[in-house]
Amino acid sequence: MSEGLVKSAARVMAIFECFEDVKRPLTISELVRLMGVPQSSMSALMKSLLAQGFVDYDTRSRAYTPSVRVGLLGNWLMGGPQNQDNLLTMLQDLNATTGDTVILGVLNGVEAQYIHVVNSYQRLRFQLRPGMLRPMFRTAIGLVLASQRDDAEIGRMIRRVNTETERPEDAIQEVEVMARIQEVRESGYIITANLATPGAGVVATLLKNGPSSRPLAIGIGAPHPRIVSGKEFLVEALTLAVNKFASGRSSAQAA
Repeated sequence: MSEGLVKSAARVMAIFECFEDVKRPLTISELVRLMGVPQSSMSALMKSLLAQGFVDYDTRSRAYTPSVRVGLLGNWLMGGPQNQDNLLTMLQDLNATTGDTVILGVLNGVEAQYIHVVNSYQRLRFQLRPGMLRPMFRTAIGLVLASQRDDAEIGRMIRRVNTETERPEDAIQEVEVMARIQEVRESGYIITANLATPGAGVVATLLKNGPSSRPLAIGIGAPHPRIVSGKEFLVEALTLAVNKFASGRSSAQAA
């Protein structure tokens, strides 16, 4: 596959992430400004997406929106539209309750990937975007998900990460990681600070009875001082949200 095709694919996904971020129709000029892509390239991409039915176009406002077709593409991965709606509602409610950034993540190889983000509305906030990758052993989401693997596999993953590390001082310390993993297994959650992002902290836990076949983790991210001062509140809010979601899923499955 040529580099040009790879670049086009990346741009298409970034376009849909722009729509997810702003949650409104966007014109070509707005997409160009948000993404820093040449207008000619953006126009060609949107014309192609329109022809395939992946976006809708309003001739009056000259703005595009993702089509219903796009919204339905991933329903099967999340167990259907009802499960997807319930999960997104839970993430939005948790954001409204805490005022902080809420993260949904999975493991992607030896990295944690944020697949959905509801950013904080506070002035001082922890700002993220969907699709971001973080080293799995240097993020709360990654440590929670790693806790679901057995110790031997975790050890192999640590060694794999370390063989790809350029500077010896950046190597993962297996003893330290296993201690954090055990912390997650015992308490059901983890609180981290200054791992992937200096000055930021995250409280994270496993999404029990999730709608995907892949384990999912949920985290609340904020400036570290806010995590420290609100630790009990954030842990309680996260635990209640996850337990309520799992209970609702169990009831629906039993019906």
